[in-house]
Amino acid sequence: MNRNDSVYVAWQAPDTHDWHVVGNLQSRKAEYVFNYTKGALTSSKFTKFSGMNDVKETYVSEDLFPLFKNRLLSPRRPEYPKFIHWLGLDDSNAEPIEILARSGGMRSTDQLQMFKRIEIGNDGKFEHFFFAHGLSYMPESANKRVSSLKAGDCLCLCLDVQNGYDKAAVIIRAENPAEIVGFCPRYFANDIKSMLLDDASSIKLSVERISDDAPHNYRLLCKVEGKVSQGFLKRMNTQEEFQPVA
Repeated sequence: MNRNDSVYVAWQAPDTHDWHVVGNLQSRKAEYVFNYTKGALTSSKFTKFSGMNDVKETYVSEDLFPLFKNRLLSPRRPEYPKFIHWLGLDDSNAEPIEILARSGGMRSTDQLQMFKRIEIGNDGKFEHFFFAHGLSYMPESANKRVSSLKAGDCLCLCLDVQNGYDKAAVIIRAENPAEIVGFCPRYFANDIKSMLLDDASSIKLSVERISDDAPHNYRLLCKVEGKVSQGFLKRMNTQEEFQPVA
């Protein structure tokens, strides 16, 4: 199956604020398939989704499930072309799964977010796109710095080892002069952290797109690429929370 047609669901626990990977949505030919993942079993606070009450069941539908459809901006909305442009997608053929993966499918009414997992080939090489998080909490100087960046500019990934809120936090830093401009999304920060500890020189981060007219969470689109060891690839492929319960 083409992994470009797969998106994971991350849920933030209300008590610990930790993120858990709780489900996987796939697009297969003329149908959509949803499975809960083992991350849904790690917190007693997690509530199963409406109409999907059995974590061991595989759910199949010809139409996109309402849980996900309601997180898509209607193509009939006048701001839709601009929104797709912020995401760095082609509005003529952008698929729902792609839009959810790139946009995050965030809503203010819950603690869910969609994301595409970093896909690593058998040769260990990967390329992944994501939006920098946390820019709305950064000082004005950081926001001005983002506006001055250009596509292709190199960025740095730095472990935030003294972060008391998130031990896996990874900072995004611009250079010359050095300035923090955001964070890696928490739901795959652990993977990035492990890559840096395994071989920091094998990972490259760069600016893919700057959208000054976008909300903070869509302003800085980054591209991370590189190559990991076979040992790392094996560890990543066996991560428990990504495995289906069914």
